[in-house]
Amino acid sequence: MEHISQEEITPSDEYIKGFNEGYILAKYSANFSKDNMPNMPQSDRGKGFNCGVIQYDVEKKLERSMSNFFKDRHNPEIDQTKDKEDRDIERE
Repeated sequence: MEHISQEEITPSDEYIKGFNEGYILAKYSANFSKDNMPNMPQSDRGKGFNCGVIQYDVEKKLERSMSNFFKDRHNPEIDQTKDKEDRDIERE
């Protein structure tokens, strides 16, 4: 088993700053952060920034997926015993 140093486990302060900046910018100004991702330097702060943007995008996708899941589960018009493909065919 490969030895992992403490530095690899605990992110640097610069990485954390970049992560928080990327997350906040993705949340409040999505176009700005996505457009600037390729331009970020490969420093700890730049890597953190990219990861913060990605983390926010993952959370938004998960939130949308879960809301759709629960919306469908609580919709009495949808027969839960059928696959989605079967429901789509029936609606046509």
